[in-house]
Amino acid sequence: MDELDLRVVAALIAHPRASWPTVAKAVDASEATVSRRAARILSSELVHVAATLDVLATGRGVPVFVRVRCEPAKTVSVANALTSWPSVRFVSLVSGAADCLVELVAIDRNDLLDLTLVRLPELDGVIGSSSEVVLRRFTTGVGWDPGLLDAEAVAALRADRFDRWDRAQPTELAPPLTEVDEALVAALAEDGRMRWRELAARAGIMESTARRRVENLCQTGALRLRTIVEPETLGLPVTAFLWLRVDPRRVDAVAEELARNPAVLLLCATAGEHTMCGEVAVAAYSDLHRFLTGTLGGIAGIRDVDVTLGLRTLKRASIVRPWFPDPIPAAHERTS
Repeated sequence: MDELDLRVVAALIAHPRASWPTVAKAVDASEATVSRRAARILSSELVHVAATLDVLATGRGVPVFVRVRCEPAKTVSVANALTSWPSVRFVSLVSGAADCLVELVAIDRNDLLDLTLVRLPELDGVIGSSSEVVLRRFTTGVGWDPGLLDAEAVAALRADRFDRWDRAQPTELAPPLTEVDEALVAALAEDGRMRWRELAARAGIMESTARRRVENLCQTGALRLRTIVEPETLGLPVTAFLWLRVDPRRVDAVAEELARNPAVLLLCATAGEHTMCGEVAVAAYSDLHRFLTGTLGGIAGIRDVDVTLGLRTLKRASIVRPWFPDPIPAAHERTS
């Protein structure tokens, strides 16, 4: 994608359902150009706008990060198998203390036990795992700003949103969803920019009712709008997952400082081996070095940092992009 394409994607990250005139104003281009480019971008597999239920706000479970260790020859097959689990929202091949990183949603303690201590070990190739239960979210991809638009343009786009993009952690449970709400959510999970008329038809209600119900779901925090794109598509190919041990008295202060950093996509307080975990994306390994030594090194309260490098994401926000590598040629084929 060229510079204008990237700015269009950045505008959709700031406001996933922004109208094309609104996007055109933000990126300083004509509406016709933006509409044409956006149609091409959204028809590709690189960018996807979707809406998902917030499991914390709806009381449907708790996110859990699982670091999986695998037999070397079976890591990719394990990762691809995990993408098919309905409870799994994120899968990435990684390098470091684990081979595969997974985010899953456990309904309750018994479900977590079944997923991590029964089903996961049954996968051929899994040799071990460790889990980190999310206690609090400080920032997520819903509120991420990759820094491709100026602050004024991002602020203007966000001001027009009707969802709680600015509230990573719900303050209270949202009201129970009705059957109509569930139908609307299912449709928006397929296409987060689906027109109100089509949404209404899918749910069997009037267009004005569909809009009112979706806006209400978003305002209560039950529904989260997001433009899903891999950081490398935006020129940020170096991703790393951070596992921090932080002085308990400094967790909120550390989180507040890190959440403001544009390199941080995700930041959570966790229960497990580490106090906090997060994901960062930068343009080069030298930038990651500066982040680790300068940014993290300059924050009081961080006692220890474990870094896991992202290699390839197979599932993000429940959008699956499986990877089946080509077979490595035999030695005589490589030298012939």
